[in-house]
Amino acid sequence: MNLNDEQRREIYENLLFARRFEETVLEAYESGGVPELPHLSIGQEAVGVGATYALSEDDWIAPSLRTRAPILMRVPLKEVTAGMYGTVSGPSEGRTTQHHMGSTEHGILGTTGMVGSHLNAAVGAGLSSRQLGDDRVSAVFFGDGATTRGEFHTALNYAAVEDLPVVFIIENNGWTEETPIEQVTAVEEDLIEFAGHDLPSSVVDGQDADEVLAATSEAVDRAREGNGPTLLEMKTYRYRPHAEVIQERRDEAEIKRWKQRDPVKIYRDRLLDDGVVDEAWLEDLDASLREEIEASFEFAQNDPAPPEETMYHVYKDVEVDRDGGVVR
Repeated sequence: MNLNDEQRREIYENLLFARRFEETVLEAYESGGVPELPHLSIGQEAVGVGATYALSEDDWIAPSLRTRAPILMRVPLKEVTAGMYGTVSGPSEGRTTQHHMGSTEHGILGTTGMVGSHLNAAVGAGLSSRQLGDDRVSAVFFGDGATTRGEFHTALNYAAVEDLPVVFIIENNGWTEETPIEQVTAVEEDLIEFAGHDLPSSVVDGQDADEVLAATSEAVDRAREGNGPTLLEMKTYRYRPHAEVIQERRDEAEIKRWKQRDPVKIYRDRLLDDGVVDEAWLEDLDASLREEIEASFEFAQNDPAPPEETMYHVYKDVEVDRDGGVVR
């Protein structure tokens, strides 16, 4: 995928946006201001940004617990922030946290706290695309820990058997909560080694948004042309603990080593070296994003809680096209 300068600036903006948003989340949480427990993706932004940029606006996305960038790229910021506070302007009027939000309007499949449970939902979205005859692709993000679950293999197998338009994206940060992934998987190095199911797969530098974009674009084109699913393993790293209530037990030298390949800095330096941006543009962008994010937190902090009766409105009336199998 050949990018012009405007597109490259847009990718960097999304990388920095995700970083600054989560830094603000962390600050608010540490000061007791965010009720939702953060599972931050700081350090992993290139995976979400690069992959989402390869998709069309109406393609389906099934995010993982830690996949923040795709949500920020598709959902209005105030709605995302309100979701962290459980207020009326959040997803489902406060009934759904931001972690597991879904939005048919924005092509986001809702998820749950069950590791790997969304994999088969994403495959179902791919099946619906084929049944309806549209060209929507389903992209599902999941951590390395999900590859040890049965849902991973059932999803890959069915998608491969049926040649469904699904892109499977492993966000391999090397750690399943507090356990190194090599201790719980029977592979030498790459998780795609034991995936099987006769589908194309590759390992990608998950710290480089351009590499992520290129690999995902190829997989999306393949899926859209009717040639079935692809498995992509993005090698990446989170700079924060699994969750903010968990003590950091990883080696400091390992964290420092990965921070030398910071995805935001990699892209920033590349744009400067290529003359696509200058320092003044970067400073103006940073200031603008910080202002927008701070405004969204101020909004959420003043947004009212939903009325009690909202909690009982779990379902909504829908119109069903029984011939086409479409719920509107």
